[in-house]
Amino acid sequence: MCTLLRHGLFATISGLILVLGAVVPCGADAQSLRTHLPRSINESAGLGYAGGEIAGEGHGGQGPAPALTAGTPTAYGAELGDVFGGVAYQRYLAAGIPERDDGAAFIGVGIGDAHEAVGLELTYAPYDLVEEPLSDGSVSLKIHRHLYRGLAIAVGMEDLIRYGDRISGSAYVVASQTVRVNRGVLTGMSATLGVGDGRFNTMENLSSGTNAAGVFGGLSAQFADRVHVLGTWHGQDLNVGGSFVVPGPVPMTVTPVWVNVLDEHVDGHRFAISVGTSVQVL
Repeated sequence: MCTLLRHGLFATISGLILVLGAVVPCGADAQSLRTHLPRSINESAGLGYAGGEIAGEGHGGQGPAPALTAGTPTAYGAELGDVFGGVAYQRYLAAGIPERDDGAAFIGVGIGDAHEAVGLELTYAPYDLVEEPLSDGSVSLKIHRHLYRGLAIAVGMEDLIRYGDRISGSAYVVASQTVRVNRGVLTGMSATLGVGDGRFNTMENLSSGTNAAGVFGGLSAQFADRVHVLGTWHGQDLNVGGSFVVPGPVPMTVTPVWVNVLDEHVDGHRFAISVGTSVQVL
């Protein structure tokens, strides 16, 4: 299984990098960023960015599932009949920027069949729920395809349609692989690797206002299928956290995350938490 994980991801990413030229131009002037630094509240909108990542969509109609990444998209997505939504909040731990503690919400739907053809995921996310309620927001798009035994690829655009200030679009291609392990309480592992522009730039590029391609990715270990421990590189720094499902009449996915663990990002450390769920209506 480890061989499948390694070979599947590397082979897929090699192909995705070839596609990248059509999705994310590599030139420094390909897409001007509206701000030198990303709007950090974007990351709190589900910590995924697209909230479906933590709302359990794309898991075969089994209801909400724990998150696989924290702060980046995965290659899995919602399909026909999947509806997901939730809220998120982030608190800055660095001094001097308390005004940027805020929340976001997200709601999305799926169209198509990623196993037979392609799936299409649409997500609407309003930002600034506390400081300036609903003053910023966007619609994001992901096109995804399941390839083989847990291996999937996707192309997406965060903030494709947007309103308000300090929001910049980010295009990406990404591959994800999940494998079953079944060794005691450890039931699975997953890996995600992608390339994107916008908020996935390096810290150097973001600080200078240069828009180029950056690498992001994450690993997660799954315990008893309902608790995940995960780490994610979002382009400038590392996020670590956990994700679990709270059972009940409406099961909820809860994902607490320590953002920017290495303190490489100019914003410093943050604590973020998101809560979401998903249902299948068809």
